[in-house]
Amino acid sequence: MYYYCLICDFTIDLICARKDVMITIESLDTHEHPLSLVPKMDLFTCHLCGFHGDRFPYACKLCNLSFHKDCAESTPEIKYSCHPKHILKRLTYVPKYTNGKCCLCGNKLHYIFYHCSICNFSVDVNCVKNPLPSTLVNFKAHEHLLTLMLQRNFVCDACGMDDDPNPYVCLPCNFMIHRNCIDIPRVIKVYRHNHRIYYNHYLDVGDRKCGVCNKEINWTCGVCICSKCPDFAIHSRCATRFEIWDGIELEDVPETNLEVNSYEVIKEEEIKHFSHAKHNLKRKEESDANDKCMSCKACKYPIYSGSFYSSMECDNYILHEKCAYLPQKKIDSFYNMLTTLITDDVRIFICNACQNISQGFRYTSNDSKTILDVRCGSISEPFVHESHSFHSL
Repeated sequence: MYYYCLICDFTIDLICARKDVMITIESLDTHEHPLSLVPKMDLFTCHLCGFHGDRFPYACKLCNLSFHKDCAESTPEIKYSCHPKHILKRLTYVPKYTNGKCCLCGNKLHYIFYHCSICNFSVDVNCVKNPLPSTLVNFKAHEHLLTLMLQRNFVCDACGMDDDPNPYVCLPCNFMIHRNCIDIPRVIKVYRHNHRIYYNHYLDVGDRKCGVCNKEINWTCGVCICSKCPDFAIHSRCATRFEIWDGIELEDVPETNLEVNSYEVIKEEEIKHFSHAKHNLKRKEESDANDKCMSCKACKYPIYSGSFYSSMECDNYILHEKCAYLPQKKIDSFYNMLTTLITDDVRIFICNACQNISQGFRYTSNDSKTILDVRCGSISEPFVHESHSFHSL
């Protein structure tokens, strides 16, 4: 989303639209005369850093000089709260002995930044304007005061990653955490799993792989787990990726079970299924098929192997055991919407997921815009297919 002017072909993103813009900058550290904002797109060369620009410059009308916004607002030296040991100096070139990145956010350094040559500490303009707090109190993350300790190699106790060298530390507990991990949500629903997952500070001893990236999980660090599926766990970083999670925290939201069973157990190996209420279904084994060509009413695939349910009165009403146990209502794992199992086999439809034509049972959204055959509509992770039972897919 952004703002747009049709008349001027002018666009501005939401972040810049919220910022206060100074029309005039008076700073003797940058230039001896006042600098005025030029309200138009213009190609220019910044007088301070020497780099080209093609956005709104600040210009001195007397000297005919132009400056980037960040350059115009900058000062030669600053005292920075995240690096109180030394004064930081403004640089417009990246020294060869640095890695060319901001020590706080890791972004590539651009035409102007601040640097301490004694400590090899660099910080970009955005981090200068928004410094990290030196101490934090967040009882969800840790029960004690956390102190910022820059440029330390460590493994985060919350997520198990070592990609950011700026931990918040509790020295008495030997606890270290990324700044971004302090606000890790405690209860969420990811798209690819049927149940809610919960953040836990550690796992039971054992080898476990992440349900998203399939990489090893450090069982001594925090991880997201499912209370109903003991083998399903996800790195907290993976669980909160935008394509995995909808961004909604569910910690204070009561859980309601939206799944509705489609069958009732009458007695051992006998059920009444809502799709065939007039007769009960009897559980049978593969050997009872007697080499007949039988297909499942739900998925329309043949009964090749495994157990199935057959009507005790109608010879042609057969369901795979897996299909018979499908819930009548469920939240689809990928579309993240409530779906209802429709069992009439009159309508031919195209599955939105696999694009195959089917005439079996289908899961349909409330607005009927999303239709899934029962095979696609029943998939959730962890997903183990019978053709490759060694690993989940």
